[in-house]
Amino acid sequence: MSLPPLAINLSYPEKGPMEIYLSLLSELGVKRVSLNSVTLQKVISDSEFAAAVVKSAADHNITIFDTHAPHGIGDSLGNPLPGGAEKSTQVMLDSLRATAEIGAKVLTMHTARTRLVDRFAPESGAIERADLDGAVERSLRQLDVLLPEAEKLGVVIALENLFLPSSTASHLMRIMEKARCANLGFCYDSGHALIVEKIPGKTPDQIAEWIAIGWDNSTMDFQDDQLDIMLNDVVTTHFHDNDGRGDLHQLPGNGVADWKRIAERINRAPRLLSVQSEVGAKALMGDWKESLRKFAEAGFSIN
Repeated sequence: MSLPPLAINLSYPEKGPMEIYLSLLSELGVKRVSLNSVTLQKVISDSEFAAAVVKSAADHNITIFDTHAPHGIGDSLGNPLPGGAEKSTQVMLDSLRATAEIGAKVLTMHTARTRLVDRFAPESGAIERADLDGAVERSLRQLDVLLPEAEKLGVVIALENLFLPSSTASHLMRIMEKARCANLGFCYDSGHALIVEKIPGKTPDQIAEWIAIGWDNSTMDFQDDQLDIMLNDVVTTHFHDNDGRGDLHQLPGNGVADWKRIAERINRAPRLLSVQSEVGAKALMGDWKESLRKFAEAGFSIN
């Protein structure tokens, strides 16, 4: 199987910097970009900016293939707050429509946290235990509204694995088993997977505190290989590396990920539509040629 060209994350919600960035990527030979959540939010709220993104990408022979839905407080799928479902469903509907309007094909979504995780949690306070059964049912009710819209618009929703009980591969599979369809898939996030997976010598007390607090008794339950669980429904990816303890968004090879094993399995993903970089801007842009070399060495090329 020939992998799709690597999409580079576009994180510029202002017209001038966005156009400069796309020009640079074009010169490097990049063929695809993905819009991060902040940039998509700008597309949603500013039609002039949306038109500028589409025109600039076309002028540089770049395809906008993927987008990332907003995932701030209360925006994620399965929002447990009173009235939260209505708010987050509208955010996701707006995201779907904006994604379709700019011609992108895949929209990645987060599932809501079910415990307090510092300032990133949608709850107003910590709850004693994660309500995972409730989280599945809340997500399914929202997908009943979102999936018909996604089908109408020709967009695939990709649920992303994170690093909390309500976003592990096993939890996402519970949703998929009840809602599986052509317009629902997974976004495999390599960095998030590393944090929750078993790695020789890693112990729960080594996990970053702002992540561990989201687990019962602030102790992470290490998981089995996330990609093995998700593989048959992976439609896109977020590739980045870390030390297995914190969400560092580093280049491939600058962490502990086994990229040979990841690439071999991604090549077998039957529903794969795209592969995306989600390396942090500072790490990615420090030396562009080196960054693209590291991705190519890991098995993922811009061509």
